[in-house]
Amino acid sequence: MSPDMNTQAMNHDPHSPVFIRGKATPNKQVKEQAPPSRSIDWRRIIELALLLALVVAAVYLVSRFVTPQLVTIVGIIAGFLLLRFVVRTVLQVTFTILGFLFWLAIFVAILICIL
Repeated sequence: MSPDMNTQAMNHDPHSPVFIRGKATPNKQVKEQAPPSRSIDWRRIIELALLLALVVAAVYLVSRFVTPQLVTIVGIIAGFLLLRFVVRTVLQVTFTILGFLFWLAIFVAILICIL
């Protein structure tokens, strides 16, 4: 890359469509041809099929290991974690509001003393 290309890139607006496109030069804009609309992308279909097969296999394997007792234990632990998150959030909001009210009360007390 020559120094001339760097100054040429610096002198253009990086938000212009030509700069974003990247493949087209500032002097020559090339339109890409769209693929035919009736063609089937088999690679994408195969990828989706493999992904679906992986998900089904994972669900099957998990279902073989999971017992009702394990579901109950995991549910209880998840419930406690959710309850802990809710309580922490509520306490943080409460103490934040109380902090604002405290400083507001001090400000009002100072204003009352001055006026």
